[in-house]
Amino acid sequence: MQGETDFTLEEVVGNLSLARLSGGGWGRVMGEVGAVPAPGERVSAYRLLTHEAAEDWRAVEVEELWTAYMGASLALETATETGVRHSTIEAGSGAWARIPAGGWLRIRPLGDWCLAGRIGPMQDDGLS
Repeated sequence: MQGETDFTLEEVVGNLSLARLSGGGWGRVMGEVGAVPAPGERVSAYRLLTHEAAEDWRAVEVEELWTAYMGASLALETATETGVRHSTIEAGSGAWARIPAGGWLRIRPLGDWCLAGRIGPMQDDGLS
């Protein structure tokens, strides 16, 4: 895209002050630096996902929203009582995916890495 700047994974991690997640990838809660939300509190967070650290299925207890800001597209698989749904968000498109409560979710970048955004309850990692 004209006027778009390419960043490396390392530049994104450094510029956004992302921290390494225990399960792989990087993350940070958006908002005031140093603020520590309580577990379960609704937050907005950056998640930088890599193909080496693609997430396995996890339960979604409270509705979540996901988007892809830059890098590769974001693939989402959602399993609910009605079946499995596959969707893709193009990085930078401004599109959001709604993940309903009570389902299961698996996400992964469709390339080396994807800077994603997540709105949902604070997770145990303290970074998302």
